[in-house]
Amino acid sequence: MDTEGYREAAGIIVIHIDGNTNDKILLLRRSKNETSKHGLWELPGGKLEKKQTPQEAALQEAHEEAGIEPVIIRTLKPHIDGEMQKIYHGFIGRVRAKTVVVKLSDEHDKYSWMSVKEAMNMTDPLSHHAKFLFEQWKGSNTWFDHTHLCEEENTLQ
Repeated sequence: MDTEGYREAAGIIVIHIDGNTNDKILLLRRSKNETSKHGLWELPGGKLEKKQTPQEAALQEAHEEAGIEPVIIRTLKPHIDGEMQKIYHGFIGRVRAKTVVVKLSDEHDKYSWMSVKEAMNMTDPLSHHAKFLFEQWKGSNTWFDHTHLCEEENTLQ
């Protein structure tokens, strides 16, 4: 597929590893301050700025939109959306702490920590980019095995 001229964005599946087996991912709900798709649940993410890598964009957006600083532990296959002419780069990142303080920007009005299964089954609208990345991740052998994710992280350092 020819993707020349496509817009590029990046997002990150943020996992909260709390030391138990209750690892959760962070979703943000778009606020009415946004120009469209109010009420849509999505990953922290946004468009790439000039000379910015997808990894830099994902981490910057997590910080700007949720006030958190995850560590990227895996790169996922990008979601190429021909209809929207957009390439959405995806990553998995982790935040390791007993509690995580989320500070929302005005782009979002609510956040929730939940399992991927809960996210995929919720009745509220979920971003198609998030669905694509969750389905890709679910197909791997790391389906919420945070021990494996931590091992993976150590090999990336």
